[in-house]
Amino acid sequence: MTAVITADTLHGVPSKALVLASVPRGMRRAPGQQEFLRALREDPEVLGLRYDGYGNLLRVAQMVAWAADWKTMCSRPTIAKIVEETGLSKATVKRWIRWLREHGWLGVVEQGSTVRFRKGTSAGLDDDGLGNRAALWVVCIPRDIAPVPTHDTSSDQGKCTSEPSSLSLPRRDKEDPTRTREAPGRARGNPRISPNWGLHQSPRTKRDRLAACERLRQESGVLRRMTAWYLRWLLRAFLLAGWTPADVLHALDVRPDDSVWTYTWSSADELRHIPGWVRNRLAAWMSGDGQVLSSRSQRVAAAAREVEELRRRRAEECERRLAQRVDAGGEDGPAARARALLVATSPSFAAALRRTGLRHRNAQ
Repeated sequence: MTAVITADTLHGVPSKALVLASVPRGMRRAPGQQEFLRALREDPEVLGLRYDGYGNLLRVAQMVAWAADWKTMCSRPTIAKIVEETGLSKATVKRWIRWLREHGWLGVVEQGSTVRFRKGTSAGLDDDGLGNRAALWVVCIPRDIAPVPTHDTSSDQGKCTSEPSSLSLPRRDKEDPTRTREAPGRARGNPRISPNWGLHQSPRTKRDRLAACERLRQESGVLRRMTAWYLRWLLRAFLLAGWTPADVLHALDVRPDDSVWTYTWSSADELRHIPGWVRNRLAAWMSGDGQVLSSRSQRVAAAAREVEELRRRRAEECERRLAQRVDAGGEDGPAARARALLVATSPSFAAALRRTGLRHRNAQ
């Protein structure tokens, strides 16, 4: 069934038939603002969203519910109004409005239109007096959700009274289904992310990577503009490669060839898109095939392993030569063996022997 919007409909309140025709299949018009927000919070698909997406969706949905008429449950908030009240970007608000429409939580009663593109205005030459019209949505909930009974079951209360509209987002305490991974005995006031992750410690698990990103947010004022969950997604390839928070901070300032990045801004407020800035800096630490290069700590560790391997080979070679001379009848004893090992493993000891003119007694 297709709803036809006429000029008479645009001027006044939409008819009941038009509103009912705009309700998506499998949904019904929400009985109230509180019921709409409660059903949205308890939906399994909403609970499966990431933490930041969950909060942004509820903020947008709350603004739509606040602007809904209590009789028709039709809402006409503008995108600019939602952006102003929630503090989210315009792209984020549009994204979650589209998500609500695609999943049936909002039915389109009237599409947003301007005078130039509205039918019957001759491409804006004829002014119909309506100006720019914001989109009109009807707030919906799934049809299989039963009405919530009232708490007061006394006989003198003959009919159910609706709850007042929600005034704020609910607190996501430990009884919320989205926080079942937390320890049962954790207090509500404790943070979900450990702030004590080591700056030079490489994360191993998903929770460790989240804690490492929270430490990055503490160390960098630019990275503090993003949530730890978003930062974990942004730095996933580098953290999986064994990078530490100190390596990420180093890569944001220094290129792989040890040349220092130059800053053309004096404050993080001058950055137009912080995630894009982070991607651009870290792209220098990736090869042409998309592989992450070795970090500073990994290069230092590799150099230390090479030095240790060289010392081990020198010690083995000295042991081998000493064994050959002993077998050939040369001088034997613990003192000769200890001196040979010191010469092989300690460059300072060998230099001291050369400065004093002492020679090894087993030299040919």
